[in-house]
Amino acid sequence: MPDGEPHDQAGRFVVVLDVNIYLDVADELGEPFTWEKFEAALSGAPCHSLRAIAMLRTGALPDGRKVEVWTSEHIDRLVALKASQPSNAKDERDRGLGWSVAGAQGLIDILIADLVNGTDGGSVGQVEVSYGTPPLDHEDGCVYATIRDAGFDDTVYLERYCITRDGPFRQAPLPGLIDRLYPDEWVTKHQAIARAEGFRNMLRGRR
Repeated sequence: MPDGEPHDQAGRFVVVLDVNIYLDVADELGEPFTWEKFEAALSGAPCHSLRAIAMLRTGALPDGRKVEVWTSEHIDRLVALKASQPSNAKDERDRGLGWSVAGAQGLIDILIADLVNGTDGGSVGQVEVSYGTPPLDHEDGCVYATIRDAGFDDTVYLERYCITRDGPFRQAPLPGLIDRLYPDEWVTKHQAIARAEGFRNMLRGRR
């Protein structure tokens, strides 16, 4: 639905964040993650991933439409794994942020849990079968399966979004009515809706 057009307020936006979005925020803030550090970073020039999460935390778009953040055991587990892997590993596949196990677990218990619970989202639990593979690899396919299954409800209209910093994931020809956006694209979308809503409010004030 184009921004600025009439919309059904009963509809919901369901959003899943790729693992790299959480790791971006963790890398920018450093160990351990706290919301106090998160809020302090917003006063500077934060990365797009941090700004996108800040907008998602409200649980709504500027026009009042509900936004829920969802996750899965796959996403939680991979975030903790990549955060705790050594930062100097020779093989890029084994390289992470070098955080302690406790710090990595904090990303699940604080960052992901608070974001999901604060937006009335949830977890799809264990992902049994990946989706969109190929062209996606198994890990990305499990993320894509998460957004496919998230927030299922046949009584209301759902718009599904996956926010990722992975170019091939973002651009791959994939099945399903799921929009994939870079974090800066989500920020731009949010800002456009805010401008449209501000314009509508201005017009209402003139009546």
